[in-house]
Amino acid sequence: MSWIRAFLELNKSLFLKGLLLLMAFSLGLQMGQSRLQRQWDAEKQTVQIAQAKQEQHVVDVARVQNQISKEISDDYRKKSKLLASRAVVLGPERVLDKSEAGPSGLSAVPTAPQRVEGSTSDMVFVASRDGVDVSCSQLIKDSEQTTLMLYEIQRWNERSTSLK
Repeated sequence: MSWIRAFLELNKSLFLKGLLLLMAFSLGLQMGQSRLQRQWDAEKQTVQIAQAKQEQHVVDVARVQNQISKEISDDYRKKSKLLASRAVVLGPERVLDKSEAGPSGLSAVPTAPQRVEGSTSDMVFVASRDGVDVSCSQLIKDSEQTTLMLYEIQRWNERSTSLK
C-alpha cells in the first residue's frame, strides 16, 4: 500500500486532473441525458396532441354525418308523406302541394289515369313474388318511393363527400 501512496503523492496533480476530467465527463453525461429526456418528452407530448386532434376530428366527422343522415331521413319522411298524399316535389330544396304550384313553377307530376276498380287489365304479374299480382297503381307508388329514396341517397352522398 505504501507504493500506491507514494505513486499518488508523486502524481497528485495528474490524479486531480483525472478526477476533475471524470467529474466533467459525468456532469456532461447527465446534462446530455437530461436534454435528451426533455426532447423525448416534448416529442411524446406532440404525438399525444396529434392523436387527440385526430380523435376529435373523427368524432366531429361522425357527428356531422349523423346530423346529415338525420336531416336527410327527416326530409325523406316528410317528402314520403307528401307523396302519399299525392304532393308534387319541386326542385331539390322545396316541397309544394299541387295547389301551390304556379305558372312559374314546374308542372305537376301527372297522375295515373283513373281506372275502373277490379279491372284485370290493370294487373301485372311479378315473377319474384311467385303468383302475386300487383296493380299498376301499386307499381307507380313503388317507383315514386324508390325515386325519392334514390334522390335522398344522392343528397346524403353529396353532403358527406363535401366534408372531406
